[in-house]
Amino acid sequence: MPLAAVLSLVIVLAAAWLLNDYIQIAGRLKVMINIVLALIVVGILLWLINTYIPMAGAIKAILNMVVVVATCVGVLQALSLWEPVVRMFRNLKDKTSHPANDQRVPH
Repeated sequence: MPLAAVLSLVIVLAAAWLLNDYIQIAGRLKVMINIVLALIVVGILLWLINTYIPMAGAIKAILNMVVVVATCVGVLQALSLWEPVVRMFRNLKDKTSHPANDQRVPH
């Protein structure tokens, strides 16, 4: 089974190499195809690690969470959506920690 995974990784990497060096594609479409190829590679590598490297269940769960979060951040950065998400969370934090009606006028 690892031979099929290694072969699929080689095929995905060859497709990425051809896409980025030899095939003329519009910029945004090329970014989307690269994201899909990167997700395939991350998925295969994570599957290989989960299947063939023995580790405790808790460590495996933490590893999976870290990889998923890092992958989500990478996809958001590739799509130029990371800064708006960070800005949105900062705005939400500011609104919850400093309510507008918190200033009281003395009578």
